[in-house]
Amino acid sequence: MNLSRRNFLKETSLALALPAAFPMAMGAAPKTDALPTAASPARGYFGKGTRLTISMWDFSWLRASYPGGPYEDLERRVAEAAERGYNALRVDCFPSRIPESESHFEKNWDPAVNLPQWGQCATAFSCNVRKKVAELAALCRKHKLWLGLDSWDKPHMFGNDNVIEEGDEEREFTRYGGIWAKALKLMREDGVLERAVWVAPMNEVPHFAGRHVGALAKAGEKARNEGETKLTKAQRVDAIYRRVNGWMAAPIKSEIARDQIPISYSSLGAEDFGARLTDDYDVVDVHFMPNVINDAEDQKRFKGTPFGITRFPGGNVPVFTGQQLTIDPQKYDLATFSRAWDSACRRHYAAMLKRTRNYHQAALTRLTLPSGKKLAAIVTESFGPCIWPDHPAVSWDWYKRYNGDSLRIVASMDFKGSSLSNYAEPIFSLWQDADWQWATNTFFLAATAREG
Repeated sequence: MNLSRRNFLKETSLALALPAAFPMAMGAAPKTDALPTAASPARGYFGKGTRLTISMWDFSWLRASYPGGPYEDLERRVAEAAERGYNALRVDCFPSRIPESESHFEKNWDPAVNLPQWGQCATAFSCNVRKKVAELAALCRKHKLWLGLDSWDKPHMFGNDNVIEEGDEEREFTRYGGIWAKALKLMREDGVLERAVWVAPMNEVPHFAGRHVGALAKAGEKARNEGETKLTKAQRVDAIYRRVNGWMAAPIKSEIARDQIPISYSSLGAEDFGARLTDDYDVVDVHFMPNVINDAEDQKRFKGTPFGITRFPGGNVPVFTGQQLTIDPQKYDLATFSRAWDSACRRHYAAMLKRTRNYHQAALTRLTLPSGKKLAAIVTESFGPCIWPDHPAVSWDWYKRYNGDSLRIVASMDFKGSSLSNYAEPIFSLWQDADWQWATNTFFLAATAREG
């Protein structure tokens, strides 16, 4: 990596581009940290002075911090994120583990048989989560990065993995929010909240709720997965989401109102956000991870090769066990998959980029609550596909073209922040392409966005 070249490009390109571009890119951001209201919507990103370029570190930043793990040297990784043009990290802060004096993480991954995957843990280890989160915040302060605080571990948060019946919803989701509130109080003492740009009660609410909220099943709502792009609107379903989202958010809002930290809703696919959220919410995290577009000609040319990999075993596709992606080379030809995916991506590139544009434009039309309050929008899981085999036989070339161009499309819209890829984090080999990440993030910051 030629750092002197990059520094020269950074200084010259930003000097030329930013004076003209940034007043629009930031939406004429006010010099204040005040939260938006219905009468005064968010500009820039809640007064932080610029858009957010987000690297999704999920729960891996902690689970892969075991001796010899990708995140063992945490400061090095935070510094690398800054070098790649990121100014924010989206992380699981493990709220239900913050009060524990010691938390244990079991081995769930073997590099000899598993491909790199979120949450990989090659060695069982124990740690004090509160201290680890405080350490991360201190490093982010040092390297000028912000933190989006999320939670992935629903069974640990709820204390079980049961279905929540309608009569128990208020108690269970209010208790869930209360666990967050207690953790946030401790994180404030540790200085973590000084670096927080949002708190998101639950990662991808519909992914959990569609499987665990009994009222949704009775209302005909099916289990939802990443990559869905078509909006389904049902008032009864939206009402159920609104009440559980409200119960989760209320204790959190009560705790962090004085800190002026926004509450973010973590979506899964196309949703009517305005109908599903209460006024306690300020931000919508728009997820978009569909598979490559393919047709009969693609399938004929690459017979028997799945163009989209899912978490679910079947046929000759890679098999997930928990967070593990296991490839049997006797059953699955990764090189053929790579050629098939690249071919389909190239053939349907215009349609894929049009899908990116249409999806995100539509998302921005669903941000107004019944009160008139307009929510701000960010993207933290992008741009697809959700599952990608990180293996030497699989090329990243067309993947990077598609994700980079998708971010450039989103840069023209009123999004306050965006990620570049779900795989742009240290556990994946894509992290090594520092120049691709820096250049695309720089474009996002310098691009002119239309007023929202």
